[in-house]
Amino acid sequence: MFMFFCLNCIMSITSNKPHDEFFKAALGRKELAIAYLQAFLPEEIVQKLKLSELKPANDSYITAKLRKVFSDLVYTCPFGDEGQEILITFLLEHKSQPVKYPHIQLLQYELEIWELQVKQKEPVKPVLPIIFYHGKKKWEKKPFEEYFIPLDESLRKYIPGFEYHLTDLSDFSDEEISMLKTGFLANALLILKHAWDKEYFQKNAVLVFSRIDIYDDDPEVKNFVQAMFVYFFKITEFSVDQTMEIMEHLSKPVKKVAKSTYDRFVEMGLKEGLEKGMKEGMEKGMEKGMEKGMEKGMEKGMEKGMEKGMEKGMEKGDRRRSRIAVHNLHEKGFLVEEIAEALELSVEEVEKFLEEEKYSEE
Repeated sequence: MFMFFCLNCIMSITSNKPHDEFFKAALGRKELAIAYLQAFLPEEIVQKLKLSELKPANDSYITAKLRKVFSDLVYTCPFGDEGQEILITFLLEHKSQPVKYPHIQLLQYELEIWELQVKQKEPVKPVLPIIFYHGKKKWEKKPFEEYFIPLDESLRKYIPGFEYHLTDLSDFSDEEISMLKTGFLANALLILKHAWDKEYFQKNAVLVFSRIDIYDDDPEVKNFVQAMFVYFFKITEFSVDQTMEIMEHLSKPVKKVAKSTYDRFVEMGLKEGLEKGMKEGMEKGMEKGMEKGMEKGMEKGMEKGMEKGMEKGMEKGDRRRSRIAVHNLHEKGFLVEEIAEALELSVEEVEKFLEEEKYSEE
């Protein structure tokens, strides 16, 4: 049977940012984003969101500075009876530990959005920031004003007051996540939650990859399942034997996709490793070659220089001796033609030597 491969999924998730890429592959699917919002946001917010009109913004407001902290995914959605458009931003916190001052980074992020809207002469829109965290250490959420303790009551009104919605996956049990109505959301969250724990996957692969329905006529579903397995292969880095053992416990259709994806993943990894090895080898070879070449060149240069110097020195010595001999013969009364014949020089050379000082240094 023909197997469709999402090469972009494999290549992007095998990049240096597998967590970011998989996060975007998961919550970038509209149905998963809606399922997430329904499951995790406060009810009073969900009721006012017109989720049927949720749209990806295809924009990122992450600056180079913020990129060290967050990766973002942005949606627009009408809100309330008036249908006011708001921005819903999913922000994945990169690191395995929470940032110290999330409000400050969020404030920078929101200002980027509002400044752009003002620049483009658009009305500024409310931003609903959602921080998605799957690190090892528990995230301790606190109000912005607590950063400034002790804080005099008279100064409180000058401190920006805003909130963010936090999803710390460690706050939810595997059972709670598994009960989510949309299967792929549960699968994605379980993988992200345990991304730092290889042993967990060895014991719970069946749970992580359960409730996956694969249809031959739905390439988007296959693409996402492949992206999920690529992320799994990347973060676990199991040996071939370990990977095959885990796959044996999966359902037959899921196992088939997993094995095909793994073969492609290994192939891409080997190619990437080969290209990296060749590049590093060439760089190392060039470096070594230059080093060797310089060493050889210096050695050759010194040898050549000495040889040339000796040759030049001998030539210089011969010329000096010839000049002295010319002057000696001329002082004894020999004619220029006679001197030239005796010393095997041209008449012009003899005349030139006679113009120079007899014992001059060159």
